[in-house]
Order: sequence, then C-alpha cells, then structure tokens
Amino acid sequence: MLSGIKEIVIIACVLAGLFVLPRMMRRRDVARGGEKRHAPVRRNRGLLRLGLLLSVLWVALAFVLLNPLSGNLLPFLGAGVLPVGLGWGIRWVVLGFRSAS
Repeated sequence: MLSGIKEIVIIACVLAGLFVLPRMMRRRDVARGGEKRHAPVRRNRGLLRLGLLLSVLWVALAFVLLNPLSGNLLPFLGAGVLPVGLGWGIRWVVLGFRSAS
C-alpha cells in the first residue's frame, strides 16, 4: 500500500514540475525588470485543433476496439498509436523544412 502512495506523490511532483515551475520562473524574470523576447507564437488554427481531436479520438477508438489491457498490445500500438505518431512526426518534419527555408 505504501508503494502506491509513493507513486502518486512522484506523479504529483512531476506534474508540478511541468506546470507550476515554468510559471514561477516567468514571474521571476518579469520581476527582475526584463522579459526575455521569444519568437512569436502562432495561434492554433482550426486544422491543428481538428488534427489533435482526431488523434485523440483515433487512439481512444483503437483502445476500445482492440482492448490492449487483455493482451492485444501490439495490434493496439500498430493500428492505434503508430499512425498518429507517424502523422504528427511527418508534420513536425515538414514544418521544420518550411521554417528553415
């Protein structure tokens, strides 16, 4: 039972590190008198949001249909996670080539 509590505490610490610490660091930079300039961030367009929604739905549908918890892990990875990861990876590479030229 104690190991389960330790795992929950570790997950909480990781989430705090991911979400809380970057916000605290930004506040310190502004308090010191200067905000670092970053490249302008593009707003999420409708197609990007649609792609994210379809990705989540695809993986969720594959999870429901293939049930990886009952031993069908490889078909789930091959038909659910791999196409989504491949699609977003291709998009990432294409955007990298566009920004380089």
